[in-house]
Amino acid sequence: MKKIIVSMVVLFLIIVLNGCATHANFVTKYNGWIGKNISELIGQSGYPNSSYDIPNGNKVYVYTKNTTLTSPSIGFGGYFGRNIGSNGYIGFPLGFGWNDYNEVVQSCTLFIETDKKGTIVKWGSKGNNCVANEPKSN
Repeated sequence: MKKIIVSMVVLFLIIVLNGCATHANFVTKYNGWIGKNISELIGQSGYPNSSYDIPNGNKVYVYTKNTTLTSPSIGFGGYFGRNIGSNGYIGFPLGFGWNDYNEVVQSCTLFIETDKKGTIVKWGSKGNNCVANEPKSN
């Protein structure tokens, strides 16, 4: 029961924090960059975390974003009842509170492939949080 409540709280927080951010908007946004120069994307999004050359002579730029959401887990504290020695208490739980924390890691790695002239030819992504608030392209 505790895990169900915790999962519901975490899910609710993720939904609220993401607002209108969707993967569909993310796809639309980066499809709009195909055919444009990487310098334009860098000008808007900032420098990538890394880049590397691939065997076909093209270059891949890598953007990585990781976020950790922490939420308290719900638990019951204390017991009302009779102490029965080394076996603990007999009774029912009293109180309600936070007794631990849950973490959800959200990540997205974006790969932008460019040709020798710096033109974006394709892109890809992996992760559980590749979303965009609204379609944007330059």
